[in-house]
Amino acid sequence: MVNGIISAREFHLDDPIMYILYGVVVAFIIALSVFYLVLSLKKAKKLNMDMGKIRQVITSSITFSILPALGIALGVVTLVGSLGVAFPAIRLSVIGSLQYEAQMADAAANAITGSTDGTGLSILMKAGLTAQDMVTIATVMTVAICFGGIEVLFFYKRLQPTIGKFMSMTTSSGGSNINIGDLVFQVSFIGMVLGYLAMSITSITGGIQFLDSYYNFIAVIVAMIIMYLCDLLINKANIKWLDNFSIPLSMIIAMIVVGAISFCANKYGWALAPTDAVVPVV
Repeated sequence: MVNGIISAREFHLDDPIMYILYGVVVAFIIALSVFYLVLSLKKAKKLNMDMGKIRQVITSSITFSILPALGIALGVVTLVGSLGVAFPAIRLSVIGSLQYEAQMADAAANAITGSTDGTGLSILMKAGLTAQDMVTIATVMTVAICFGGIEVLFFYKRLQPTIGKFMSMTTSSGGSNINIGDLVFQVSFIGMVLGYLAMSITSITGGIQFLDSYYNFIAVIVAMIIMYLCDLLINKANIKWLDNFSIPLSMIIAMIVVGAISFCANKYGWALAPTDAVVPVV
């Protein structure tokens, strides 16, 4: 049905309808945030909570919202060339991550074109992205990631006590006690890093001849260098406040570097990115 509605009109990535949808989504998110903020403040006053601490929580929340927002904005920029402005903005403004969105968009494009070398999006952009292609890519990017929110909505109250009890348990290793919750988080985080690193190394071992196929590897290397420098400043220069910002700072700088390389590669035709095979990304 959605496919038919979109196909009934002339399609292009910057259709005004896409921006209207984006405006509706952003307005809804802002209204929802303000509603729960006001509701929480009323509840805090009713419980006679320390308003100084409440203001501190609000301030820290704003700070830790701005840094990821910068990363999200850069993520939108990396998808603009292939999927326009509005749709990546909608996806990354609600629930999503650049790594997931880019990977799913590539997978859908490769399936549509039958590409086996990871150039599906490039092929679609050269041939012209149709409404059917856009609906397919949007569906793949959107549907799977919704299940996390659905699970929380319907199963959180039932599962949270059991999970909370399990995560508070400890286990012994080498004569010391380790919190299982911390251990699960560390293992999951390391797994994500290794998966991302493996994906970036695959580009090198596969001998892919396009510069944009190496962006993952470039981002990993830059992020590792920035994280190492932050660690030196924290431990050697005693800049302790940087500890809370080192990870988002590493991510943002890595994205900026990749974005700059992407822009220059497409504008100046750098090596490994022939001008006849490059599809603008930024």
